[in-house]
Amino acid sequence: MSSLIIIISILIPINIFAGWIKQNTPVTANLYSINSNHGNNNIAWTCGENGVILYTSNGGSSWIQQNSGTTADLFAIVFMEISGSPVFACGENGTMLYSTNSGTEWNPISLNTDKTLRDISDFGFVAVGDSGVIFKSTDNGLNWFSVSSPVTENLYGVSGSFGYYAVGKNGTVISGINLGQSWSIMNSGLSDDLYGVPLFGARDIAVGANGVILRSTNSGANWFTQNSFTSQNIRSVEYSINNTSKVYCAGDSGLILKTTDGGNTWGRQISGTSEDLHSVFFYLNDNSGYACGDNGTILRTTDGGGVITNISNVSSEISDDYTLSQNYPNPFNPKTVISYELRVTGFAKLIVYDVLGNEVEELVNEKKNAGSYSVEFDGSGFASGVYFYSLNIDGKNYYTKRMVFLK
Repeated sequence: MSSLIIIISILIPINIFAGWIKQNTPVTANLYSINSNHGNNNIAWTCGENGVILYTSNGGSSWIQQNSGTTADLFAIVFMEISGSPVFACGENGTMLYSTNSGTEWNPISLNTDKTLRDISDFGFVAVGDSGVIFKSTDNGLNWFSVSSPVTENLYGVSGSFGYYAVGKNGTVISGINLGQSWSIMNSGLSDDLYGVPLFGARDIAVGANGVILRSTNSGANWFTQNSFTSQNIRSVEYSINNTSKVYCAGDSGLILKTTDGGNTWGRQISGTSEDLHSVFFYLNDNSGYACGDNGTILRTTDGGGVITNISNVSSEISDDYTLSQNYPNPFNPKTVISYELRVTGFAKLIVYDVLGNEVEELVNEKKNAGSYSVEFDGSGFASGVYFYSLNIDGKNYYTKRMVFLK
């Protein structure tokens, strides 16, 4: 008697998990800063409201809440590149904390100030905050002293090691020399609040309110703005350590922007959240990064954030004039239906992209009257994996959603 053995193999492509993936977190507090171990991206910390500090040692598969010993809001957390691998956090009412044992214990440092501290440089031991306060340490963060500041505006971000930039309210930009002990005002040419500079080094870039991306190519002597094609507040900016042409930004309503050519062109990535994002961090390589934001939101990517959508002719806002529904079914094989609604007459484009941002099929490209529409996408001729579909109305509005094709 013979027997028949049937082996069924189901292959799930790894790029189903491409892009930004939301992590499970034990808190709903707003998270303001995220930073990872510079030698091991699986180890990371984030901090936020009411003294919350979370820690992961497995790349975000699980996050553990640590006892910070404070209920003050914490606005910055950094991993210092010195022996002992200390982690520092700062926040409300002059709060400064440090840990040398991966956050098992957090120790307070007295700075003799009640001013809120907003950021710490991860190389040069400089902290900045409200009313223009600047603090400096010359003994690896054990003791801090006040440095004369040329401004009284709130400072929200600082970056540098030997040369520094700090940015803040009303377009404030100041430059620090002498290891951050001497500071002078620079002319940004802006009145918009500036919120962030890259954690790694002084790289002559800042981001801020109303979609501002500010650049300098001559060490801050002159500044110019780049077109982010958004009016949303941009809260954080970070370079890829191995390729300074790659820059990431994060901001309100789940905004994530990326450039691969030093900011000449910016594209939007799918964050998968509508929560405000306050911090983005890339360090160990070009692909592994984190972002964090309101209501305990933590995102991670291992492929550089996935697809980049060209937004050079579109706005950042989702229009009240149309809606785009999630495809059904999702995942699908091989067909799925995409529905959308126009409340005004307009020229509609509905395009499907692969995970690399390549256009794979144009589903709609014509003028449409106000009304509800559905269109079928047949994936029979394509590989299994993640795809994105984007609706563009009159060349100025767009919305993008993600779908999964499983054969």
